[in-house]
Amino acid sequence: MRLKEDRIIQCLRRVIETQALHEERQMLQHIMDELNLGLLDCAAALLHLQQLEGGMRMMPEKNVLDSSISGTVSVMPKMVRYRLAVGNKHGVSKEVIKDVLVDESGVERKMIRLVDIRNEFTIVELPEGMPEDIFQHLKTIEVQRQKLDIKRLSANSNKKRASNARRRKKRMSRLESKDPKNLNCKEIA
Repeated sequence: MRLKEDRIIQCLRRVIETQALHEERQMLQHIMDELNLGLLDCAAALLHLQQLEGGMRMMPEKNVLDSSISGTVSVMPKMVRYRLAVGNKHGVSKEVIKDVLVDESGVERKMIRLVDIRNEFTIVELPEGMPEDIFQHLKTIEVQRQKLDIKRLSANSNKKRASNARRRKKRMSRLESKDPKNLNCKEIA
């Protein structure tokens, strides 16, 4: 519970430092007047609604362009790939993985871009800028009695894989172009 509170405090501090919040204050005052609520009750209800809709967001760093400032331009955050040590053999589904990431890291559900479940592990894409404490916490979380043991994948791991695929393709094309009789393969009768 304390981790969730710390995350909320961090997100609120970042919003207060980076946003004017004039319109939000007016809207909140109107809601409080309309429902005859005190500030604490109104804030608690709004926090509850926010958590139902996907938890506290992993807020962008201060230098990221804010969509309210940019008008209609929305900024797509840079995504980072992570490897989770749970997969099909552990009985996980995309929904279970998304639920755990939303609950434990505070990332918005819609910001979880890729969930590629393999037999022994899963690859997910999350927005860049995951705080170190959240990252360390996700290493210890268990899903289906298996630790997530999240690891950040290096950006050049895909380049290496693509390079290997090109080499295999060249090798196969060379083999296909040769006469089968010269390959020293036994004929299957």
